[in-house]
Amino acid sequence: MIPKRQNSAWYVLILALVVVGCPILASAQTEFPSTDAFVKSIVKEKSDLSVEAKGDLNGDGLADWAGVIRREKGDFQSTYQLYVLLQSPGGAYRVAETSTEAEIPGMGCCWVEDLRIARSSIFIQNNAKTAATMEAATHQFKLQRGQWRLIGVRIYYLDHSTDTSTDTDVNLLTGLVIEKKQKGERRPTTTRRSKKFALHLLKDFDFLNGFGIDELGAMRQESMPPRSTRRTQKVLLMFDPFVLFCG
Repeated sequence: MIPKRQNSAWYVLILALVVVGCPILASAQTEFPSTDAFVKSIVKEKSDLSVEAKGDLNGDGLADWAGVIRREKGDFQSTYQLYVLLQSPGGAYRVAETSTEAEIPGMGCCWVEDLRIARSSIFIQNNAKTAATMEAATHQFKLQRGQWRLIGVRIYYLDHSTDTSTDTDVNLLTGLVIEKKQKGERRPTTTRRSKKFALHLLKDFDFLNGFGIDELGAMRQESMPPRSTRRTQKVLLMFDPFVLFCG
């Protein structure tokens, strides 16, 4: 029994703990009545919903959700973070996965262009450019055996200074790499090869165009600018990311 004369002190202490603890409890919330409720809970001052998409991600016929939150960190720095919510039969949504919160490279030259859900997969397109080059990279993630796995990457690269383009399509499940190179209006040349790729997960996605395909090594270096340059690129070119991706 708390003495009466101490009741007010204990009340103040308990109230303080509740106030301090509430943000922690809110951030730990994983189920929401709607996607709007989730967005409202996570979009705070100096942040916004950059892109979003709905579609079935786990084969239950329900409309799941994916979205990218952009946050301003000051000093011209911003971050991206990808969230995936699965819908339950009752209509509520639960947070199934989140990517790392990654700093957006460059000074306004890189951004998320598009986010789509198709064939139970998440397709996220990141764009980049320099004065002479443009690059569009689309990463495909899919839920497999309880893991949100990267299963496909497609990168379109254009160099205005040499009037050359490279379209690289990678299937990380089979290891098949298809590369098409073209100079001007000439007929493109196509090469096929196989590579063994490591496991890459959505939770580690850092929004860099080269995420998940480090194994391409020299092959990618031949057609792409140095990695330090790629981190400060952005592209305006759009393409259909569903032609060659995994099923």
